[in-house]
Amino acid sequence: IRNNGCGHCCAAMAATLNGVSITPYEEYEYCRKMWGPPKLSQRHYMSISGITKVLNSLDIPAFCYGVKGRQYPEVGAQITESLKNGKQVIFWSNPSDDFPENPFSKGEHYVMAVGFDEDGRIVVANSSEKWTSEGIQKVDINTILRALRKDCDPADKTWGDSDNHDYCAGYIIVG
Repeated sequence: IRNNGCGHCCAAMAATLNGVSITPYEEYEYCRKMWGPPKLSQRHYMSISGITKVLNSLDIPAFCYGVKGRQYPEVGAQITESLKNGKQVIFWSNPSDDFPENPFSKGEHYVMAVGFDEDGRIVVANSSEKWTSEGIQKVDINTILRALRKDCDPADKTWGDSDNHDYCAGYIIVG
């Protein structure tokens, strides 16, 4: 969990915020019961579709969205509107050459937007102590859009992936 646990942390945070008390370790063990241990050919972290499957299996409404081929204004509006309606948004952040100042991580990493602060900035829960000692970051929607992981390699299946690999990267609306 320590090396690939950000997806498990986000799933556990979302579950807890939606009435299902579960720790990241318990969520990982729940995944092992659902899918068995990860195969050597799979990465141990979950994809967007894998996290969505876990939340849905806990009777928590969650829907995953790929970014590939979609327009950023559409994605930004959907994320912002979801947060305004009290939902959470788990998204996969990705490093890129055109966004070296990515505030969430210099590697692939899941974080969860939970709402807005008094100044209208988006409040993001980040499980990595490397990037934020208090676990909370405040950003605008453009920062999230620039950081979003947009594409996945279909050959690089992850634990819990669906057959539609377009939903490997992107974001999840929860609640």
